[in-house]
Amino acid sequence: MIRRMLSFAFVILFLSCTESGASHTSLGGGSGHTGPITTVSAATSEAGRWGIELETEFISYDSFSDEKLAEFAGQGRDVHTADHLQTYSLSLSYGITDSLTAYLRLPYVFRDNISSSEPPDEVDHHGDSRGFGDLVIHLHQRLFKSERGDFQVALTAGGVIPTGKTSERDAQGNTFAAEFQPGSAAWNPSLGISVTKHFDRLSFDGNVLYTLVTKGTQDTDLGDIFNYNLALSYRALLRPLALDLIGELNGIWLSKEKTDGEKDPNSGGNIILFSPGIRISLAKGFMFYASYGVPVVQNWNGIQNDINYRLVFGINFIR
Repeated sequence: MIRRMLSFAFVILFLSCTESGASHTSLGGGSGHTGPITTVSAATSEAGRWGIELETEFISYDSFSDEKLAEFAGQGRDVHTADHLQTYSLSLSYGITDSLTAYLRLPYVFRDNISSSEPPDEVDHHGDSRGFGDLVIHLHQRLFKSERGDFQVALTAGGVIPTGKTSERDAQGNTFAAEFQPGSAAWNPSLGISVTKHFDRLSFDGNVLYTLVTKGTQDTDLGDIFNYNLALSYRALLRPLALDLIGELNGIWLSKEKTDGEKDPNSGGNIILFSPGIRISLAKGFMFYASYGVPVVQNWNGIQNDINYRLVFGINFIR
């Protein structure tokens, strides 16, 4: 069953990319400057300042029909498909010092309507997979801040701690393969760097983050992850509320996954999303935001579903 589920791995890995690359409670608005939504800013919280964030991410896939799956089955191919991936996250941040901030993120994962081709001529409907995902912890250390404070560089280090569920079962009572489990049972360290430059009402942000994925449940290595992001933000209104207009390019590269040391040809690849967004910052530290990402590049290995769009929205509070 593990081998039959590998062909849909890349879209499931998209969750891991999000966990590793967007786990920081947004500082845009709360820091006095505009800022990105998904791209990791170099800004850090003041010592003793904390934040809490509730976020929903919705990813729509260009899923295969039953007729197409039956065609794959007739060709002897094991291919999987799903309709959506939803992630509901609780994130916390705390300023340990003025230049060191800690971030924690706990996701709840829901994968909708997973189906597969079953050679020689069957289509199986596995149903939904849901449960708590792995905990993500990052430390964000500022390395440099200009005298005027308009240019900053920061180092991000941390990773994924295997706290998520790995025993979810499908509609037939069989254990889902590793790619479809909410958790991974793998310790995945990550390291990256962020750069921020402010120009009055404008802000330019960029970051890269590499996550080394290790072997987890069912002897499966889901593949390393490289996040690379650019963002341009503009503060359109200042009073009585702050309105930020945001444009981002969110890139994710995934290496091929391995089970028992064997690489799956239908896994890994690269995607770049253009993600316009908006943030409204109210008084007393409350912020609302939304981002709509559409693919401008999708290069996947083998037979895999494309992504139609990604919708991210949430609320955070910084005090």
